Amino acid sequence: MELLGQRPGRKLIAYFAGAILLGSILLTLPVSSAGPDIEYIDALFTSTSAVCVTGLIVLDTPKDFSLFGQLVILTLIQLGGLGIMTFATALLLSITPRLSFQDNLVLSESLSTGNMLRPHSILRAVLITTAVVETAGATILFFVFRADYPFDQALWHAVFHSVSAFCNAGFSTFSSSLEHYQTNLSLIATVSVLIILGGLGFTVIRDMVVWRPSKQTRLSLHTKLCLSGTAVLIVAGTLAFVVADRGNVFAHMSATDAFANAFFQSVTARTAGFNTIPQTNLTEVSLLVTMLLMFIGACPGSTGGGTKVTTAMVIVLLAYNRLIGRRSVGAFRRSLSPDSVTRALTVMVVASIIIAGAFVALMFLQERPVPHLVAHSWFVDSLFEVVSAFATVGLSLGATAKLEVSGKIITIILMFVGRVGLLTLLFSLSRGEQPGELVYPDEPIMVG
Repeated sequence: MELLGQRPGRKLIAYFAGAILLGSILLTLPVSSAGPDIEYIDALFTSTSAVCVTGLIVLDTPKDFSLFGQLVILTLIQLGGLGIMTFATALLLSITPRLSFQDNLVLSESLSTGNMLRPHSILRAVLITTAVVETAGATILFFVFRADYPFDQALWHAVFHSVSAFCNAGFSTFSSSLEHYQTNLSLIATVSVLIILGGLGFTVIRDMVVWRPSKQTRLSLHTKLCLSGTAVLIVAGTLAFVVADRGNVFAHMSATDAFANAFFQSVTARTAGFNTIPQTNLTEVSLLVTMLLMFIGACPGSTGGGTKVTTAMVIVLLAYNRLIGRRSVGAFRRSLSPDSVTRALTVMVVASIIIAGAFVALMFLQERPVPHLVAHSWFVDSLFEVVSAFATVGLSLGATAKLEVSGKIITIILMFVGRVGLLTLLFSLSRGEQPGELVYPDEPIMVG
């Protein structure tokens, strides 16, 4: 406990780990299974995937889990999507009127705001936003599913998918995700909006709600980077998928359905994990685009994962400003602090190292001893799986279901690190210079 008190970032890890362990125990109960008892490693994998809002599965959610088991998964998704610390703070606030300084730091870290918060106001905003958005989404989806299912089943499917979409989890109560609804524009639009809102984050949504052009209030630089970066990624991804698969999966679709599904693929690839098109049916180019979108992910402080949109935007701005001879990095008539640039570069490098290390470990432990010509794209499948797990996306080419125990453990660690590891890293980077740090003379080296 003393260690947790000294390092508030570790509290965040402890809360996530506690939720995962509790969820894994509940999922091993006979009442959670729709058939044979669930092995603990599979329950742990499912619990981690739910809390880390990833969506990778080793069991078929609607077939292998009972209604109780699915309810446990839904609860874990909601806890993970909002952040365990949000709920923990709500509990603390019900006991004591004031949070400790370190608990406030942890809450700030879990929402990636970088600023000290007023816990009551941020909790109220988070919970109200979540309730309004998920209720609206579930209402629309209910009428979509009501055409195919009885009232109670349609309601359950609607609530589950609304929560899963807003939390960018990707879990579905359908074995084939949303593939049967690839021509239903109402469902595609609703789920896409839920994913985008969840991926923007509460800070951006709050900034947009209070923005009033007539009163000359301005959006923060963070919000502008998130909105512009998200728009560019969605549009670029949509066009890329249309071009890459125009003669493949979109060949027999109408132009409207083709663009709608390409748009959905572009949206869901940035950490949601739903699919209206089987990922194995996509071309290699589309899979490459999907991996790039997964790696970038959503915005900081959101329900999504990845290296974050602002990280990619800062690095692009850094490269652009250096190429035109500017030493400072700026956007929208604002300059970025050197600390923000350093964080972005560090996050990108650390994320790349983690993905590369996990991929190598997975290949060594899971690779079959066969020649490349008969390996059946195991290399691509494994890399896709690793990026999806780290970015907490949930899209898969089928490798997850084939994982052995060692592979499942690697993926569990990867999902956990992808959800909380970089947040802890950012927290440690925000402490500033350590007292007594030695500064040596500069010396240039050759780079590039």
